[in-house]
Amino acid sequence: MDRGILVINNSSGRHAMVRTLPKESPASVQARAEVSSDWLDPAAFNFRLTLNSRKGESLTQLRESGCILGVWMPEKDNYLYPAWQLTSSGRPLPVFAELLLMLRSSYGVAEGRPTSGWEEIEWLVAPHALLEGCSPSSLLAIKPDLVLDAARQDFSSWSDDARW
Repeated sequence: MDRGILVINNSSGRHAMVRTLPKESPASVQARAEVSSDWLDPAAFNFRLTLNSRKGESLTQLRESGCILGVWMPEKDNYLYPAWQLTSSGRPLPVFAELLLMLRSSYGVAEGRPTSGWEEIEWLVAPHALLEGCSPSSLLAIKPDLVLDAARQDFSSWSDDARW
């Protein structure tokens, strides 16, 4: 594997090429550890996740279909999952798939290219002026329409801020 390219296996056995990662530094490792300190590994997230067995849902299927966000952790060689994307009953937040679609669109954080999840996280956890300085992730469960409006403002083709 090229040092700057992250290759991730998906459930179909194919590799997905993800944007070039910046050069690793002690500060970036520390920052990643801090922001992800309360995220869940696949087993713990799967325990909290309520799957619809009639639809054949699995953690991998929900991640690959854009219903939930898994963030690739190179030092763990695995995905971690922020719990704030689930309802109290363990289902993905109703607006989360729509939000991820905007973030991953051609006007989104990665301009339509596959990501490791960190590009989405940068927008989701940063304070946002349209959200009165709150992060989108902190308001997703209580003010989902406000978060979607902020994402539309940032990532729609008509927005002055398109391609954030």
